[in-house]
Amino acid sequence: MSKLDNLPNLYIGFDLSTQQLKLTVIEDTYQIVFEETVHFDKELPHYGTLNGVISNGETVACPTLLWVESLDILLQKLKTKKFPFHKVRIISGAGQQHGSIYWSHNAPFLLSSLDHSKPLVDQLKNAFSVQQSPTWQDSSTSEQCRELEKLIGGAEVLANLTGSKAYERFTGNQIAKLCKANPNAFSQTSRISLVSSFLATLFLGHYAPIDISDGSGMNLLNIHTKQWEDKLLNICSCGAEGKLKEKLDEPEIDGLKILGNVHEYFVKKYGFSEDCKIIPFTGDNPATLISFNIKPGNIVISLGTSDTVLLYTSKPCPTSESHTLCHPIIPASYFSMLCYKNGSLTREHIRDIYTKDVTWERFNNVLNSSKPIKSQIGFYFLFQEIVPFAKGIYKFDSNKLVKEFVDENYNVRAVIESQFLSMKLRIDKLLKDDDEKKEKIQRIIVVGGASKNDQIVKILADVFGAQVWRNQGENSASMGAAIKARTAFLKRECKSIINSNYNEENFSLVAEPDFENTKIYDSMIENYQELEKLVIQLSSTEKYI
Repeated sequence: MSKLDNLPNLYIGFDLSTQQLKLTVIEDTYQIVFEETVHFDKELPHYGTLNGVISNGETVACPTLLWVESLDILLQKLKTKKFPFHKVRIISGAGQQHGSIYWSHNAPFLLSSLDHSKPLVDQLKNAFSVQQSPTWQDSSTSEQCRELEKLIGGAEVLANLTGSKAYERFTGNQIAKLCKANPNAFSQTSRISLVSSFLATLFLGHYAPIDISDGSGMNLLNIHTKQWEDKLLNICSCGAEGKLKEKLDEPEIDGLKILGNVHEYFVKKYGFSEDCKIIPFTGDNPATLISFNIKPGNIVISLGTSDTVLLYTSKPCPTSESHTLCHPIIPASYFSMLCYKNGSLTREHIRDIYTKDVTWERFNNVLNSSKPIKSQIGFYFLFQEIVPFAKGIYKFDSNKLVKEFVDENYNVRAVIESQFLSMKLRIDKLLKDDDEKKEKIQRIIVVGGASKNDQIVKILADVFGAQVWRNQGENSASMGAAIKARTAFLKRECKSIINSNYNEENFSLVAEPDFENTKIYDSMIENYQELEKLVIQLSSTEKYI
């Protein structure tokens, strides 16, 4: 690796995602110098996963030992390529949010006494009280979610406390299910980790704390006090509040804190420096926030199978439609997240019906040749939507429900407009009372498959009246973790820790707003909101598909 020979300092960011373990290495100027990946299904087929998980109806999990084994495989790939481990100053990481790992009472001894001559997986077989870790795709805890909201006083009360209403994938509800279904496993658990703190634990050789940003996705952390909420711990542990608090330990508020040095296992086996530091690992969404360098007035929109919105806020703005999480490196700040199920698959569905063209050429021609029509609004919920809670396809012309628009091709524009109007409506609500909102959104950073479609992002610019920038990089979570490691090094060196321009070279301006169109969309928002309320009512009775 001659290109790394002249670099004095390297920083590693991991991302333990659903299907892969990824690694990104950067140097002092935030340039990516190396990346590597382990694909679970392909490289660890003996665990029997499909797309990184094992599914049994609504129950979705991953063998915990698969994740353990993947770490050695990844680092061995680097060793084979003669990667200079000794130059790594700090390691950080990210993990798929909400997933939980249950350590046995044997784990502390096993972790501390790791032998570099043996694989991790062979030494940690008895380190877990639950062999399969629930992941974010699990939806088997509806009973626990309803119970949690009932006992705490409702969805709004829970959202105001924890940043989110109860969700099946959230860790607190998974713990509640375990307590009820397998109380023996709960009693045999010494520590509960999130995926992020689990990976940090492997590097430390002792338990790593849960950071408050990733911990915000558990329905257990009070986002105002940044401590576990005792009432929620009591509900989710079948009354064993104190025991659950012990198993979680104190959350870590400082995302840049040095937790310790890398365990000697990694020093002797791979050649890491004994002085290589470990800082708190965080969730994949918080790490993505870091990688995009989001500032007030900026938002990130990911246009993929599902659509996701991330935005920075200076204070918590919890609603039952969104997620509010503590910021991963700025203690007094927060960020909000919106998640939509109807993303690319719904856009493709409309494309196939009205253009009969899988290449997007006709779809884009319709977008390019048409203009927004204030009186025509559509709602396209092919799948049960989260925000709003509705399903079906509904079309309105002059506020009247119609089976079809006069020009059926308008569906092509209407599906894109509707998705972005929904985002704008909710973003405006989230930022309405935020201290940092001095003016409208100025810049949108767009990622995901549909971000490559220039006609779609042009409508996005028009709806928000803002520039749209495209991110050229990949692996945003591992990149964000690497930036977090570099930032911690700067803090340790007593230098300015916030570089406002890092990673800017990965962004390019792709769309400017047409403010005449923006005026039309602004005039549609109020009516869109009223029609959406009607759609929610209609969705519970009959569907217009």
